[in-house]
Amino acid sequence: MRTRNIHKAALTDAVTPLEEAGKEIAYQAAVEGIVLLENDGCLPLKPGKIALYGAGAKMTIKGGTGSGEVNERHAVSILEGMEDAGFKITTMNWIDDYDQSFQEGERAYAEEFRKKLSPKNLLDFMNLMSSPYRYPYGRAVLQEDVEKSETDTCIYVISRQAGEGADRKLSENEYGLAEIERVNLTFCAEQYEHMIVVINVGGQFDLNFLHEIPNINAVIFMGQLGTMGGQAVADIVCGKHTPSGKLTDTWAKHYRDYPASDDYSYLNGNLDEEYYREGIYVGYRYFDTFHVAPRYPFGYGLSYTEFEMHLAGMRLERTTVEISVDVKNKGEVYSGKEVVQIYVSCPDGELKKEAQRLTSFAKTKNLKPGEEERTILQFDLRDLTSYREKDAATVLEPGEYVVRVGNSSRNTRVCGILKLETEIITEKHSHICKAPLRVTELEWQEEKELLHATGDCRQNWGRTCEIIIDDVEKIQSFQIEPGIIPEADHEYGPVEIYSSEETDRILESLTLRDMAELVVGGGMSGHRFFEAPGAAGVTTGNLTAKGIPNVVMADGPAGLRLHKISSVSITGKVKGVEPNISFMKYLPKPVKKVMLGNPDSKNLLYQFTTAFPVGISLASSWNLQLAEEVGNAVGKEMEAYGVTYWLAPGMNIHRNPLCGRNFEYFSEDPLLTGEFAAAITKGVQKNRGCYVTLKHYCCNNQEDNRNKTNANVNERALREIYLKGFEIAVKESHPGAVMSSYNKVNGKYVNNSYRLLTQVLRNEWGFDGFVMTDWFATGRKYGDPAHAIASGNDLIMPGSSGTVDDIVKAVSKGIILEEDVKRSAANVLKGIISSRIYQGYLRKQRESGV
Repeated sequence: MRTRNIHKAALTDAVTPLEEAGKEIAYQAAVEGIVLLENDGCLPLKPGKIALYGAGAKMTIKGGTGSGEVNERHAVSILEGMEDAGFKITTMNWIDDYDQSFQEGERAYAEEFRKKLSPKNLLDFMNLMSSPYRYPYGRAVLQEDVEKSETDTCIYVISRQAGEGADRKLSENEYGLAEIERVNLTFCAEQYEHMIVVINVGGQFDLNFLHEIPNINAVIFMGQLGTMGGQAVADIVCGKHTPSGKLTDTWAKHYRDYPASDDYSYLNGNLDEEYYREGIYVGYRYFDTFHVAPRYPFGYGLSYTEFEMHLAGMRLERTTVEISVDVKNKGEVYSGKEVVQIYVSCPDGELKKEAQRLTSFAKTKNLKPGEEERTILQFDLRDLTSYREKDAATVLEPGEYVVRVGNSSRNTRVCGILKLETEIITEKHSHICKAPLRVTELEWQEEKELLHATGDCRQNWGRTCEIIIDDVEKIQSFQIEPGIIPEADHEYGPVEIYSSEETDRILESLTLRDMAELVVGGGMSGHRFFEAPGAAGVTTGNLTAKGIPNVVMADGPAGLRLHKISSVSITGKVKGVEPNISFMKYLPKPVKKVMLGNPDSKNLLYQFTTAFPVGISLASSWNLQLAEEVGNAVGKEMEAYGVTYWLAPGMNIHRNPLCGRNFEYFSEDPLLTGEFAAAITKGVQKNRGCYVTLKHYCCNNQEDNRNKTNANVNERALREIYLKGFEIAVKESHPGAVMSSYNKVNGKYVNNSYRLLTQVLRNEWGFDGFVMTDWFATGRKYGDPAHAIASGNDLIMPGSSGTVDDIVKAVSKGIILEEDVKRSAANVLKGIISSRIYQGYLRKQRESGV
């Protein structure tokens, strides 16, 4: 590879306008993603002396580990952010002692890590990501620390790290406090008049200690906020910004309040088989239906001001329901933003329904005290359908559909009723992934008196929004016309091979082996026309002479994961001068010497990218416009560094809070998940030749044994919960690519599932991009690569010459068709031809007179 095939934007170490713009958007997203869980009035604080303790005080965690990491220039810690905001940290002795224990722990971890290395198995090497270094909890806070702090205000930061390849362990304090933290929190709450706890975790955390430890005045869920997280937290604490984040998950009082909690992952003793016994009752759908009171409901978040909502109007126009809501900041001091949320309770019929489902949401602008804004929300009647397994039909059952408006799932009021007299079938499907053994699901037999009988879903979670419905007795009812939605009958079968003048011309020149090369990634090394140092993968570089340059894929989903600094040797070989994924820094020095470049090289390349808030924190903003801006910022960095496919957004459902990759994903709710993925996709793909890769399709809801686990899930839950977000994103934003997941669904590897990859994704949803496998997801003991191509996977990643041989042999033996390979090759070629790299390739060809 030659340096001329690296973008010139990477040849300087100066802070660029692009980097500054990325930081600004990351900051805005971080501010809006912070959720205030508790506040007795102690927040906001005036800058002054403050005691700061906890694992995340200086070592603030910006994101999870594994492929979701980002190598930014600098990430602002809470300590740094507080000092920049004018606070004086008076507990530096404790923080310095923590630094020492952190370094000692890291040395011990590195020594143990190296003992586990096995050069024989690359997959084992990758899975070393599954046990990241666990931050120490820190020493005991002493009376001496309190006295020297000279303040009555304390902030304690609880941090936990999680990531790819392993689920969070209950027994190892990954979901709850360690004993020393409990002791420290108790002591600090006794010693300081004002006690604030910050949760620096990429998912739900056990907050039982709030009932056990008195005098905790405020709790902030900061999540993991990327490069500007510490500054965002400081600016929320001092009142520069008013918190406006809302939870994207239900936080239970106890872990075992979650449905099927004891059956999840390693807890049931069987990592090979996972049974989705909760069915459609995931998250708030379970808590609301089964009358289980959460600690904090879905959609919940406090503010420094108070709001009120007035229903301004509701109407039904054919299949569109439109609701107008006037939102007023009725506070007198602070500006703020509010999130309007619409829920609908669907009638029980032959199919039992969840108590309510989110159907629409919108965030207001920043409202000054006394200011009012009209927010208009819409949803389609098709959003109220349920899937009936017996005849593979999507249906609206007759009855009353109760519409609610509010600012969390447990603070709503009825604003209208939709009435349907006869059943409407909206779609007829082919059965997919029919389970060999039907999963016995939870059942709810009683009436939903909490929601249906009272028409009121309000409980006291310290809410700061009053929902006012004038003339409750005159709530409007709307009659749904029986024939208003035409029935969609899907046509199933092989998808036509993509055709254009240029793809046809190139394909005609390719042999079967050439096409097999094209549908297999470029491997971990080898010839490449173009390189973005540190990228996760490439398409093949072996066909450049036939007019097909390789394109580059970079990991996400909190930003681009590339080498931030690389060296170029005399021979033109490019190497990162430091690991681009955290677990690699613990490799033995001789290994790193071979893998890494010379930091003192006279020829260095720079690729400073932006670490944005992780998925759960970005979605906690409930701001789709902001998510699109984040996507656009990522797209601009892709343009700068020559990345064609971003391996993001991650959008699996938060089925259980212990999933190790929940930080990457958005929510327990499929609508919120789908809309955020669509917004990010639109933002990225505004930039010519830049595409997203929706992942991990589908049911990748467990990280332990992720390469082999089998998700046993009934078809209704599969369609309504686990596929719905992907469906929304595909239909609304037309992503360039989708990544199939490691796991099996109902006994078949997803990458070998024709029903999921062709019948659903392409026949039903109209997806016209290409599908790639997850890395090393095919091969011995896993999905068959040739069958993956025949099933609808277009690209096997990361690829090897052996995989090319397997595909060619499968065609020669009649196991798959040459047409299958050609179809996949055309899909991959379509993406390459539309890339900026291809345009650069053509330009070089013209310049060289070829």
